[in-house]
Amino acid sequence: MMGQHNDRITTDLHECSSNVFENKIFANMAEGARPGGLQLTRRLIDYCNFDHRSIVVDMGCGTGTTVEYLRDVRGVYALGVDLSTPLLQQGKERKPDLRLIQSPGADMPFADHSIDGVLAECSLSVMPDISKVLIEINRILVSGGKLAITDLYIREGDSDVPSIMTHSDLFQILQKHDFNILIFEDQTAFLKEFVASFIMEHGSIEDLWQCTGKKKLDKKIPGLGYYLLIAEKGS
Repeated sequence: MMGQHNDRITTDLHECSSNVFENKIFANMAEGARPGGLQLTRRLIDYCNFDHRSIVVDMGCGTGTTVEYLRDVRGVYALGVDLSTPLLQQGKERKPDLRLIQSPGADMPFADHSIDGVLAECSLSVMPDISKVLIEINRILVSGGKLAITDLYIREGDSDVPSIMTHSDLFQILQKHDFNILIFEDQTAFLKEFVASFIMEHGSIEDLWQCTGKKKLDKKIPGLGYYLLIAEKGS
C-alpha cells in the first residue's frame, strides 16, 4: 500500500545509494549516472520553458553536470544540492564557479517561494523520505513553479522494492502534496540503453543493481521502467 511504501524509504538504502554514486564508475560518467543523460535533461527544460530569469535547483546534482548545462547552455540561474562531499568537490574542481551546495533534499537552504523550478533526475527514488522532500520542494517553489523528474518506476503490478514506486503511487503522492501533473512519458528505452551500455563497459550490472536498493542480482524486478514527468505547484 502507498503510505509506508512511499513515505518512508529506509536509511540503509539512502546510505547504500550515496556510496554507489560516489563510486568512480558513476562519478566519472560524462553526462551523469542516469538513463538518457543530457538528452532527457534537454527535454525536461524544453517542457518547463525556463528562461534566463528563471532560478532552477538540481536536487541530487552529483558533480554538477546538469547545473553546468543549465547555466552555460540554457542561460538560467542554476544551483545544485547534494549530500555527497566527494561528488560536490569533484564538480567544483572541474568548474570552480558552479553553485553547488551541500544539503539534504528535505531541508534546502532557499527562501519560501523563491525558486522557479526543481529538477530531480534519478534522485527522488534515493531520498530517505519522499513526502518530506515534496513538502520542501513545494515550500521553495513559486506558485506555478515546475517539478521535473526522471526516475525508475514500476509500470505494471506492485513493487517489491521499497525505493521504486508504481505508476499509481507516484501520481497519488504528487497530488497529495499539491502538484498537478502536466506531462508523463515512459522513457524505458533509455533505461534499456543505459543498462546495455553499462554491461558492455563493465561486464556485469552488479554495481548498477545496487542503485535499486538490492545488494545482489538475485532476481529481476518485474515491470521496471523509467519515466519523465513534469508537475506544477498548485496555487
